[in-house]
Amino acid sequence: MRILILIFCAFVLIATGLPLIDSPAWWIRIFDFPRIQISVLTLFAILIAFFFLNLKWAQKLPLLLILAVALIYQISFVVVYTPLYKTQAKDSTMPVEKNSFTLFVANVRMENEDKESFYSLVKKIDPDLLLITEPDQSWANSISRLDDDFPYSVNFPLENTYGMILLSKLPLTESAVNFLVLDDVPSIFTKITLPSGVKIDFYGVHPEPPKPGTDTYERDTELLIIGKMIKESKNPTVVAGDLNDVGWSVTSKLFRKYSELVDPREGRGLFNTYSVFVPFMRYPLDHIFYSKEFGLLDLRKLEKIGSDHFPILIGLNYEPDSDNTEGLETTDVAEEAEVEEKIQDGKKESKEN
Repeated sequence: MRILILIFCAFVLIATGLPLIDSPAWWIRIFDFPRIQISVLTLFAILIAFFFLNLKWAQKLPLLLILAVALIYQISFVVVYTPLYKTQAKDSTMPVEKNSFTLFVANVRMENEDKESFYSLVKKIDPDLLLITEPDQSWANSISRLDDDFPYSVNFPLENTYGMILLSKLPLTESAVNFLVLDDVPSIFTKITLPSGVKIDFYGVHPEPPKPGTDTYERDTELLIIGKMIKESKNPTVVAGDLNDVGWSVTSKLFRKYSELVDPREGRGLFNTYSVFVPFMRYPLDHIFYSKEFGLLDLRKLEKIGSDHFPILIGLNYEPDSDNTEGLETTDVAEEAEVEEKIQDGKKESKEN
């Protein structure tokens, strides 16, 4: 019994400590995701160690203190995404119809055969923009039923789960499908023209996740390259998609600080979008980040569509004369140098592979 308890305590401490290592190795970065789950397991470890671990208090107390520190450390990552924390992205105070739009983001899961649930939900929500990740040609054929509703589009279905389609009621210009790091993982760039005539930059992304045999250099590099484009352009910007990353990861936070984008989840909720099928193992993987010119009108996790991801909906209002953020963090010189280093290392790694 004592050995089993000590092994369990060691596991939660190792799971807490591994992400402190600055490495793109998948077996390290995978522990960025389950902060909540590890917090629950750490609390359980504290309880069973306190009540059932047969050790002298001189030995037990240091273990309990270390576990308590680990628990507080894990909670510090996710408390940002609860109402206990301040909201970084402010609600809109001056909604104007000609400057407002809704964006529906959905990973449809390429193998998902339930195309009617997706179609019905889109018709029900009736968004202005629709970003779809993981469509293959079969999904593209089904989605074509929406062409009359969305006259503008960027279509790039693929058979490798990294296809992407953007549908829009608003005019799209300068649209491009880019391969920033890997030749088979695209991202979308376009300019969206609002009814007022204002143009905003839009990036649709779906980088590879960390998994056995796949480290995170591609995901991290792609996000930071996009962050650099945003920083240099200084245009009003929205970034959306299945980032295969959580908002509290080192890379995600560095990306947002560098590009000066906000996460509307902060202070509002986790809005976990993955996995539909395993409720205990859910994370916020589908994201919408945006620049300070936008006020938040709406943010919702939507109903199931047969995919392993829940769709997410956001409503934004362009407010150029306002800073709709609070406590927006920016990078210092050292962090900007870190971004450049990670981009160069990631490009080098992609060429070697």
